Amino acid sequence: MTIRTPSSLKPEQLRRACDPATLNFKTTAEIEPLREAIGQDLAMRAVRFGLDVEHPGYNIFALGLPGSGRATMIRQLLEDRAKDEPAAPDWCYVSDFGAGREPNALEVPAGRGPELHGDVERLLADLQASLPKALNSDEFRKKRDEIAERAMELQRKMIEEFQKRVEEEPYVTLLQTPTGFVVAPAFGKQPIDDQQFQNLPEEQREQILKRRREVEKAFAEVQRRVREAELNARSEVQKLQRTEASDVVDHCVGRVEHRWSSVPDVVQHLERLAKEIVENAEQFSDTQDESESGQSLPVESEDQLAAYRVNVIVHNKPDGGAPVIHEQNPTYHNLIGRIEHRVQFGTMVTDFSQITAGALHRANGGYLILEANNVLQKPLAWAGLKNALRTQAIRLEEMLEYTSLIATTTLKPEPIPLSCRVILIGDPYTYYLLHAFDDDFRELFKVKADFSPYMTRDADGERAYGAFIAARCEEESLPPFDACGVARVAEFGSRLAEHQERLTTRFGAIGDLVREAGFFAKANAHEVVSEQDVQRAIEEREDRVNRAERELLELIENDTLTVEPSGERVGQLYGLAVLAAAEHTFARPIKVEASAFMGTSGVVDIEREVRLGGPLHNKGVLVLSGYLGELFAQDHPLIMSATLSFDQLYEEVEGDSASAAELYALVSAIADVPLRQGIAITGALNQKGDIQPIGAVSTKIEGFYRACRRRGLTGEQGVIIPARNIPNLVLNDEVIEAVRQGQFHIWPIRQVEEGWEVLAGMPAGERDEHGDLPEDSVYGRTAAKLLEWARGWREFGRPVRKGRQPPEGGPTEEEPSEEKEAAK
Repeated sequence: MTIRTPSSLKPEQLRRACDPATLNFKTTAEIEPLREAIGQDLAMRAVRFGLDVEHPGYNIFALGLPGSGRATMIRQLLEDRAKDEPAAPDWCYVSDFGAGREPNALEVPAGRGPELHGDVERLLADLQASLPKALNSDEFRKKRDEIAERAMELQRKMIEEFQKRVEEEPYVTLLQTPTGFVVAPAFGKQPIDDQQFQNLPEEQREQILKRRREVEKAFAEVQRRVREAELNARSEVQKLQRTEASDVVDHCVGRVEHRWSSVPDVVQHLERLAKEIVENAEQFSDTQDESESGQSLPVESEDQLAAYRVNVIVHNKPDGGAPVIHEQNPTYHNLIGRIEHRVQFGTMVTDFSQITAGALHRANGGYLILEANNVLQKPLAWAGLKNALRTQAIRLEEMLEYTSLIATTTLKPEPIPLSCRVILIGDPYTYYLLHAFDDDFRELFKVKADFSPYMTRDADGERAYGAFIAARCEEESLPPFDACGVARVAEFGSRLAEHQERLTTRFGAIGDLVREAGFFAKANAHEVVSEQDVQRAIEEREDRVNRAERELLELIENDTLTVEPSGERVGQLYGLAVLAAAEHTFARPIKVEASAFMGTSGVVDIEREVRLGGPLHNKGVLVLSGYLGELFAQDHPLIMSATLSFDQLYEEVEGDSASAAELYALVSAIADVPLRQGIAITGALNQKGDIQPIGAVSTKIEGFYRACRRRGLTGEQGVIIPARNIPNLVLNDEVIEAVRQGQFHIWPIRQVEEGWEVLAGMPAGERDEHGDLPEDSVYGRTAAKLLEWARGWREFGRPVRKGRQPPEGGPTEEEPSEEKEAAK
C-alpha cells in the first residue's frame, strides 16, 4: 500500500456555487410560478397509484421529514383531481318512526339536501294549516258527535236495564256515588248500613251476601260492555279522523313526492312520513288550538313535530367536484361525528336532529387528509378511523360506549356507506412503527409514498427553485428575486441537504428564507431581492438562534473550556462534537486524551466505564484494538494498557466519528510522538484503517474554525476530514475566505496512515520486503515500544534463577529444591 500525503482543499471545493447565468432569467417576475410538485416524482407517482386503484385498502401513508411540503403537494394534487370528479351526495338523517333510537340515513343528490329539508318544512307548515281546518270542520264535528251520542245512548240503556233488574232484588240495591255506581246490601228494597246488617239474623245475612256477589258479578259484565262501547266509539272517531286526515295528507305529501320521484329512498321516507302523520293527526290539531288560544306551549312540546323534520348533516355543491377535507384536529367525534344532547327538565335528552357530521362524512365520496401523529394522540380516534375503513361504513357511536362502565340509552343511527380515500401524513418513525406492530395498518394503508428529504441539484433543479420562489412572491406579495438572489437560495438549499449535488426538499425552511429576505428587501426599499438581502436573512436568522453557541465560544475565549489550538502535545488531539439547541446545530472541539503503558488491560474507554458512552461510541473504541492487533501483534502478543477520555465533556457521548481521533491520540501516546494541537480530526475508523464518512461535516469544520478564531488564527490550523465527505462540504463564506487566504486548512484522507504527515510531520511508515517498519516513522516507533513492552512483560513473569537478578520491581522466587523438583 502506498501512503499518499494529503493536500489542503481549494476554496472552490468547499461549496458548489450556483451560476446565476444558468437560471436563464433576470428576476423571478419573468418566469411562471411553480404550480406542481418538484423533486418528488417517485413519491407523487405512488400517491397517484393509490388514488387510481379502486379497491379498498389502498389508502396512502405519505412519509417524510416535517417541512418537506408533502401536505401542500398532495392537497394541490387532490384539488386538481377532484375538480373533474362528480360531486359527492348529500346525507340526511330522519326518524325511523319507531322507538326513535335508530334514525335512518338518506342519500340525496349533491346539493339537494337543503332542498329536501325545505320541502318537508313547507309540508309541515301546510299540514299545520290544513289539518286543523279539516278536523275542526262542522261536518267532521257532526260525525264525531253522532258517534259519541250513539255510544252514550248505548251505555245509558245498558245501565237502565241493569237498574230495572236490581229493583226487583229484595236484598241488594244500586247506589250512585261520586265515583260511579256501586252494589249495596238492602232489606225490603231499602239500603242498610253496616250496623243494621249486623243486627239481621245470620241466615238473612248470608242470603244478602250471596245475592250481592251475584249482582256484582253481573254489574261487572255491564261495566265491561260499557267500556267496550266507549272504546268502539273512540275507535270510530279515530278511524273517522284518519279518513279525514288521509285526504289532506295525501294531497300535501303527493306534491312533494312528485318533486322527488327520481330518488326512491326519499319517496319511501315520504310515504312513511305520511302514514305517521295520519296516525298522529291530533298533534296538528292540538298545536293549532293551543297556539290560537294564546297559551304558551310547555317546554317538552315546543317542537312536537321534530320527528317529521329532516337533519341535513352533509351538504355538497352540485358543481363543486369531489370533496377534499384536511382535518386539523382529528378527535374521535371530529372524525366519526357526534350525537349532541340538550337539557330538558334537568335531564340530557337527544334525538336524530342532534346528529352532526364528522370529517369522514364530509369527505365521503372524496378524499381525507390527516396528520398521523395527531390521529394517534387523540383517544379512540385511530380505532374509530380503522373501524370505518375496515367495514367501509361510518357507524356513529358515542365515545361513552367505549369508556363507560354503565350502559346508557342513546341513539343507534343507521351506518352510512363509506367511499373515501384517506391520506395519512407522518414521519418515517411513525410509519415503520405502525407497519411493525399494527396488522390493520398493513391491510388498510397499502400504499407507501416516501418523500425524499432532497432532490438532485442540476440546472433544472435550480430553475425549479426559482419557480418556487416566484410562486411565493406572487402568493405573498413579496418583491421578485433577481438571479443572484435565487442562486444564493439554491446554495442555502444545498447546505440544508448537506451535499453539493443535492437540494433540500424542506420547502418550509426555503419558504421562510424567501419571506425573510423579502422583508429585508422591503425594509431597504429594494425593488428586487438581491443576494445581499438573502445573505442578511441567513445571518439574521443565525443570530436569533445561536445564543448557546455564542456563550460556548465565550467560554473558550476566556479559557473556561480549554481549547489551545497551537503547539504540540503527546497523546492529545482535538475531535469535534455536534450539539443541538432546538433548531440550531453547532460543533465544539473536544480534547481526546490517551495514556499508554505496559500491561494487559488493552484499551480502556473511561467514558464507557462510567456509562457516558453510547453503543456506537463504544463500538468505535473496540475497533481500535482490532486495528492495532492486526498491525502490531502478528509475531508477539499485544502487551499494552491504555486509557482514553474526553476532556471537559460531561454529557453522554454517542457516535463513532471520534474513533479516528482516538486512534491518533493512542498511537501518539505509545510512540511518544507529539501531535499538532491546531489540527482537529473527524472521521470513523474501521479495523483496516479506512476513514469512513461522517455526518454534519460542514458544521464540525465551522465549529472548529470559530474556536480557532476566538483563540487566534495562526495559519497552521485546520481540520482533517474523510475524503468521502468532500461532496458534503457546503461551508459558509467566512471559512471559504479563510481557506483562500491560507489562514485555515482542510485536509481529506482515505486511510489513517495519511494523516500522520499532517498531524506529526512524520510519515506513518510502510513495511519493507522483510516486514520491518522504518525506525524514524510513527509506526516504527510504535512497533518498537510494543515489542519492548512484550519483552518486559515476559521478563516480568519469568522465575529468578541462581546468578540472575529479576527485572526491577519484578517478583522473586526461591530456587526449586530437589525435593520440589521430584514432587513436580
